[in-house]
Amino acid sequence: MKKVKVFLAQLSTQLGDVKGNEEKILKAIEMAKKEKAYIFVTPELSTLGYGSGDIYLDKVDENLISLDRIRKEVDDFYAIIGYVEKDSYGFFYNSACLIHDKKIIGNYRKVQLVNYRLFDEKRYFKRGTKLDVFNIGGIKIGILICEDVWFPEPSRAMALRGADLLIVLGASPYERFKKEIWEDFLVQRARDNIIPLVFCNQAGCQDGVTYLGYSMYVSASGNILKTGKLLEEDYVIAIVDLEEAKRLRRRDTRLRELRKDILEELLKAYEEMENGGS
Repeated sequence: MKKVKVFLAQLSTQLGDVKGNEEKILKAIEMAKKEKAYIFVTPELSTLGYGSGDIYLDKVDENLISLDRIRKEVDDFYAIIGYVEKDSYGFFYNSACLIHDKKIIGNYRKVQLVNYRLFDEKRYFKRGTKLDVFNIGGIKIGILICEDVWFPEPSRAMALRGADLLIVLGASPYERFKKEIWEDFLVQRARDNIIPLVFCNQAGCQDGVTYLGYSMYVSASGNILKTGKLLEEDYVIAIVDLEEAKRLRRRDTRLRELRKDILEELLKAYEEMENGGS
């Protein structure tokens, strides 16, 4: 497949309003079906809503029941839904599940949890440790959640595992220069790894916090080719070119010139930092 149609549902979900969020997701799924999209994406934690508060401790089971209803509406396309996962120990994760043909076929747990200013993720969630890629009909995708893409390592690991496309779910609030910050990070990750990338962010306002919106498609060459509206709900359809990365990598040798001894040196430097520079 040379190109793939991706539907980004830039929704304004509300923290704790599981039923209302489900209705928005199902409406967007119907729109994606009419567009014959191959991949459908929601923002981070879209079933339960993003925010800070112990409501996460009370609504997780309701969010899982909602996810199960959403699953049954996904047929011959691939849907990536942000939700709160619960493991067999009862621990919660900020996760995204991959659904196809009414079945959950993959799952990703956010690896870089956020705890500054209004964010309090470490109070509620356990961090993920895996950076898998998923094969969807011959296309390999990597899934990242918000802050994960601000660090270079997760994207690089997925690129090395053969990802053709990175898909980022976000719930990033609006603040001065935040639009430019997201542009810089997403373009840099695309250029670092010579890979196309799509970003689906939350929009709207809740509890005095306004979310940025501004979902986007960045090509493998690092060009921003499509964006969603700022601050308000929007639906972005991106036709992602999967061949450009292969063409570019024939001339740009950075991935295949990556050196194991340099990666080992990086790990040594990390351990030195963890030990206080000794």
